[in-house]
Amino acid sequence: MGHDVYICYDDNDERLCDALCRVFEDNGIKSWIKSEYGSSISKTEITNAISDSKAFVLLYSKNSRDKNFVVTETDIAFSRNVPIILVNMDNSKLAGNLEFIMETQTKINPVPESKRYLETIVEKTSKNIGKQSSSIKIDKNVAREFEKSNPYRKTNLLKKSVKIAVPILAVLILIYFLVILPAGQNTTSDGVFSMKVTGVEITESEGSYHYEVKGESYNMPSDSQMYLMNIKFFDNEDNEIFEVNSTADEFKYGTICSCVLEEKNITNIGFKLTDLKGIVLSEQVYEIE
Repeated sequence: MGHDVYICYDDNDERLCDALCRVFEDNGIKSWIKSEYGSSISKTEITNAISDSKAFVLLYSKNSRDKNFVVTETDIAFSRNVPIILVNMDNSKLAGNLEFIMETQTKINPVPESKRYLETIVEKTSKNIGKQSSSIKIDKNVAREFEKSNPYRKTNLLKKSVKIAVPILAVLILIYFLVILPAGQNTTSDGVFSMKVTGVEITESEGSYHYEVKGESYNMPSDSQMYLMNIKFFDNEDNEIFEVNSTADEFKYGTICSCVLEEKNITNIGFKLTDLKGIVLSEQVYEIE
């Protein structure tokens, strides 16, 4: 047998397919992909390549979910009892016959850490083809390539920013308590500035929903980075779907926050403004009409 796995992918995901092939190669897994055989490859050759595989790896994304060849090739693997490993690149929902087929197959959904995501892919693929290894090798450049398409990328960037900001924030806190606070500052009548949500704009694009939370602030001080905003998104059953934390100086041009979610059924937003001591300055539940 010349290869271990057949990789099914859309041309728009070729960059990720090549990256995954490098990961497989580094871990002793031989891949078969159509791009290596040119456009003249026949259906019979594809069918034989799938049949001769120890596992069928499907790179699934918004690019491939509605493609007929994906269902056709997956059906071939399923009918020949070739183990199927669905690598969901962007949390795309399964459509049609694929949902039925994958009920008994291996599904790997993305996680925030791309290196761990790739380790899971290698681990489960190796198990299916009987090539368990004691250690898994993940090239840093390949992990960075996957990070570009990671649906958790914005969250990861926020975490990195917070990690960098912690020592800076510590210095700012000292400045606040040693310099600003003793000198006094402009405040509202109740001693603090406040903020509230005034509206939410929702736009749909390629199956995702962009939420832009609008708001107003009152008497925002010059050191607004010393105040924290917490925004939580809830569905119609009051389940928390997403959470955003940022400093108040992120409030610009009437926008409190902007994010992209897969869910459409967001019905209300919980908003809270606090100072560094955790004292709540503003708190609100905004119902989305």
